[in-house]
This record gives sequence, C-alpha cells and structure tokens, in this order.
Amino acid sequence: MDKLALAESDLRGFAVRKLAAVEVHTQHDVRTAEEDCAPLSQAEFGVAMGDPVATEQRRVTSEFDDDVIAAAGSEEELEAAFAITSTMVTLASCDSPDQAQAVLEALRSGLAACDGGFSSLGVDKVSVDTAPKAGDEAVAFTVTPGQDDVQVGPTKAVVFRHGSTIAQFGTEDPSATGPTDDFDFPTALIEAQEAKLG
Repeated sequence: MDKLALAESDLRGFAVRKLAAVEVHTQHDVRTAEEDCAPLSQAEFGVAMGDPVATEQRRVTSEFDDDVIAAAGSEEELEAAFAITSTMVTLASCDSPDQAQAVLEALRSGLAACDGGFSSLGVDKVSVDTAPKAGDEAVAFTVTPGQDDVQVGPTKAVVFRHGSTIAQFGTEDPSATGPTDDFDFPTALIEAQEAKLG
C-alpha cells in the first residue's frame, strides 16, 4: 500500500507526510451514539471503514504558491491563493470489490440517516455534496460542527472505490473560526490518488 499512497512528487503545491502516532485513530476512537452514523465519523477523521486487510495514511497540506499569489487579479482570487487545507488521506484494501462496495453502501445509508448530525462528536449537520467522477463509485459530503464549536470549521469528505481499494479524504481549513466558514475541496488530491491507483 505504501507505493500507492500519495507522495510530494505526485502533487504540486502540497506537503505530504506520514502520520505521527498521535494522529492515528481507530474506529473505537470515533464511535457515534447512532450506529448508522459511524461510517461518516470514520470518513471525517480518516479512519479506515469496514474491515480492511491493509491500510496506509498520509497528511496532505496545501502550501502557498507565489506564482498564484502574484497573478491574483481580485480580492477573491488573492483570498483563495492564501487558503490552506489539511487533508487526511486513507487508503484501505479490502478482500474483494464486493466488500469495498459494501463499505460505500454503508456510507450512503449513513448519509440518509444522519443528515441531522450525530448526538456525539459535536456534529449538527451532514450534507451530501456532488461526488467527483473518480474510481468505480464515489461519495462526497460535508460535516458541520455545532454552533458551540466557535473555533471549528466544517470537514469535507470524499470517499471513492477503485476495485477493492477505498480512498478516503477528510479535509479541513486550519484557519477556520466557526461552522459557517467555507473552503474549496482540493480536487488535485483526488486526481493524483486516482492516477496512482491506475
């Protein structure tokens, strides 16, 4: 799995590193009171879903691009040039494509049942986003924290299946100051990861 994980040579404008031990979570760490919502919290925090036979994780952080900053022609473009995202990327290999497909089905069921958030982990809302055209199938959604979490922004998640391999992306804006802060998901990560999976 290590060879399939993203590396800095696969991306321009991003720093890629392996996770520190303190960043590694298990399914036990991100449990939800509602069983159906568990796959959503796992995708949000970069925890492999289902029962994979192998996993690999990376932390990918966007970096400032001096050329993009210099070329910015408006306040909006300049603001976008200074936007930073931090993404937990998790690859998980299942025994078969059917098992991987079952993981995506459980995720979709969770999205249908948990749009009002979780009664645990401080999530007030889950909204379905337009999934990218990646792999054999893909799901995208945004998890919004409660208003009490005034220093925490939303997390945008994308999960796609390539055969028996599942690629998960949980992205946040480290500079977010509240649940209503918005940002653009770094689609370059999806494209680079899909290319490595072949």
